[in-house]
Amino acid sequence: MKKTIAMMLAMAALSTAAYASPQTTFRPGETEINVGMWDASTRSQGYKSDGEWNFLGGATYGITDKWAAQYQYTGLHTDHTSGNMNEINALYSFHPQVAAFGGWNRISLKDFPGSVFHDGKVTNNILQVGVVARQPINEVVDVYAKGALGTEETSMWEAGVNLALDHNLDLNAGYHYMNTRGNSDRNVSFKGFQAGVSYRFGGHDPVISYEEPTKSYDFDEEEEEPAASVVRTAETKQTAQLVAVPADEPVAAPENDYYFNSVHFGSDSAELTDAQKVNLDAFVKQAKATGHVFKLVGRADPTGSADYNKELAGRRIKAVKDYAVSQGVDGSKLVEMIKGADDAASNHAEARRVDIFEHK
Repeated sequence: MKKTIAMMLAMAALSTAAYASPQTTFRPGETEINVGMWDASTRSQGYKSDGEWNFLGGATYGITDKWAAQYQYTGLHTDHTSGNMNEINALYSFHPQVAAFGGWNRISLKDFPGSVFHDGKVTNNILQVGVVARQPINEVVDVYAKGALGTEETSMWEAGVNLALDHNLDLNAGYHYMNTRGNSDRNVSFKGFQAGVSYRFGGHDPVISYEEPTKSYDFDEEEEEPAASVVRTAETKQTAQLVAVPADEPVAAPENDYYFNSVHFGSDSAELTDAQKVNLDAFVKQAKATGHVFKLVGRADPTGSADYNKELAGRRIKAVKDYAVSQGVDGSKLVEMIKGADDAASNHAEARRVDIFEHK
């Protein structure tokens, strides 16, 4: 019956109308609170205890757009045993869809029979490292996988789906497995289905400017040939002298921003799509070949509020920038500018974009 309830929760999550990916990228100052339940059963070489629903929850705080700090609590109670797991991790996003983490994990188990562990309890203090990856399936479904290895022969594995009720509220469902040392003779494992909800608040995008970049699309400046020196005659009472007057120094052509291409997005989405990969790769190739500065100007359609459209445009800029940096583009050469809603676009689909300008 418990397994049936867990599967129903997972199916209910899959039927939601919108999605949000797990945290493999972060916003400075943003906090995510997650709470849920999981049906944990345990096994250890000839001994087993059936599942019981446990509370799990935690908080993740974005320090920068690359780094975050996290605390996570997981209950480890079964029908006949009890325990818990407390984790403190540092997370680093090195790709928009992949983040690594490392930290300390304390696993406390008790009420096991003496035949399993000598005194019926175990406490492991663990150093661990791991990775979490996510993959958008389409605009409504996002799947993820998470794995970690640690001291005391510890390993943890998790996989599931994440969806969203709106851009700050997510539903999730998945399956979790954990194995750690029990004593010198045997390990102990826990496994079960889980489901929960996550809520994000606070934070800001590292994109502040709302100014339109200078545009120059229809001409190139050409450097003129230096003019010849002008010679004029200056008369004096004594004699006529020829005085050479140098012409003005040639002026270098002014630098401008030239439109390169655009990356388009789905409705209410900041996810990069396969259809836009050709534009992204062309941008990456040009940026790496020239070393020029490029300006990324985020846009949205006018259906949402002004504040939300600016926030969405900022996330779209970040998606394009993160992709370019992951492909070897120097992030210091990318200038981010938010414009929000584009009321002048011919249709809403055309407005959901990031315009890319090459400064040269």
